[in-house]
Amino acid sequence: MQSKMRIFGADCCKPCPISLHVVAVAWVSCLPAACCFAASSRPVVAAAVCFAVIASPRLMWQRGVSTAGVRFHTAMGLYWNYVYGNFFLSPLLILGCCYQAPWLFMPMAALYAVSVRLSRPELGDGRPWRWFAEREWGYHAFRTFLSLRLHVPETLRDRPSEQPVVFAVHPHGVASDYRVLMDGMLYEALPGRSIFTLAASILFYIPFVRELCLWTRCIDASRSVAARALKRGHSLMVIPGGELEQIRTKMGREEVTLSTRTGFVRLALQSGAALVPCYAFGCVDLYTTFSALASPREWLRKRLGICIPLYWGSIGVLPKQLPVDVVMGDPVDFSCAKHGDPTAEEVVLAHAEYIAALRCLFDTNKDKFGYGDRELIIV
Repeated sequence: MQSKMRIFGADCCKPCPISLHVVAVAWVSCLPAACCFAASSRPVVAAAVCFAVIASPRLMWQRGVSTAGVRFHTAMGLYWNYVYGNFFLSPLLILGCCYQAPWLFMPMAALYAVSVRLSRPELGDGRPWRWFAEREWGYHAFRTFLSLRLHVPETLRDRPSEQPVVFAVHPHGVASDYRVLMDGMLYEALPGRSIFTLAASILFYIPFVRELCLWTRCIDASRSVAARALKRGHSLMVIPGGELEQIRTKMGREEVTLSTRTGFVRLALQSGAALVPCYAFGCVDLYTTFSALASPREWLRKRLGICIPLYWGSIGVLPKQLPVDVVMGDPVDFSCAKHGDPTAEEVVLAHAEYIAALRCLFDTNKDKFGYGDRELIIV
C-alpha cells in the first residue's frame, strides 16, 4: 500500500528577484551579443538589440499573471527556443566569434577551455547554485507551463537525510526537461537532503550547458564519481534508460529501458542505499518524434555516445503544454550477505524487486493522471 503523499508545485519556489533577472539576462545573452559585436558594423547597437530580445519574454509574463492565452505561450516559445539553440550550438557560436574577431575572442575561449580542464567540480561535489535553481525566471515559467508537480511520500520525507538513497527516474523522455526543473523544487520537497543527478560526461564540455548542469546539482555519471558521492552521504538521482530510452521515446507509449540496466541497483547495494522508484507521468507526450535518419543517429549513439533525437513540440523545441507529474515511490531497502559486496544473484533479485515496485507505482497512479488505458512496457 502506498504511503501518504505530499504534493509540491511550481509555487513552492520563491519568485525571481530583480538582481537575478539582471544576472540571468546578461549571462543568457552574452554569447549571441558577442557574435553580434564581432560580426556587425554597428556592434553596440546590435548587442543592445540582442539583450532586448532576450529580456522581452520576462516582460511579457511574470509570476502571478494568467497563463491562459497567446501571450504566455509566445513568451515561452521565444525564450525556450532561444535557450536551447544558444546553449547547444554554443561551440559553433564561439568558433564564429573567434573567426570574426580572433584578437578578442580566441584568448577568452582559450582561458575558458583551460579553466574547464583544470576545474572539474563534476568529478567531486559539483557546484550547485540554489538561488539560481530555485528562483530563476525561466525555471519558474517552465514549471508553470508544464504544471510540474512532485508527489513525495511521507516515508521518504521522514527518512533521515544523512541516509543516502538512489532516485531512479523513468522514463527519460525526449529531453528530460523536468529533471532540470525539479532540482529547485527538491530543496523544499526534501529539505536537508543533498541530491546530485548523474549526467553524461559530454554535457560538461559544452559551454553554458556545463554551467546549467553544475548549478542544478549534476555530477559526472562515471561509476567512481557516483560511488564516491554516496560514500560522502549524498543521495543520487539517475535516469537508467539513458540515451537509448531518449532516442526511442514515442508519444503515447509508456516504455522504459530497464530489463538489462542493473548498474544503478548494484550501486545501491554496494553503498547500502535504498532505491526510490520515480515515474514522470506525461513526459512521453510532450513532443512529436520522428524516425528519419534512424540508422546514422543510432550509429552516433553507439559509437560516440551522442544522442540526437528528432522532435517537435508546440513551438519548435518548446513542448506541448501538458501537465507533468513526477511520482516518487516508497524507498526500497536491500541487504547483502556480505555488506558492500553483492553477488550477481543478489543484484538480479534486487533488480526484479525494483521492477515490481516500479510497476506497482505506475499501476497505482496512472488513473489519477488520465493514463488508465496505458500499460508500462519494460524492455
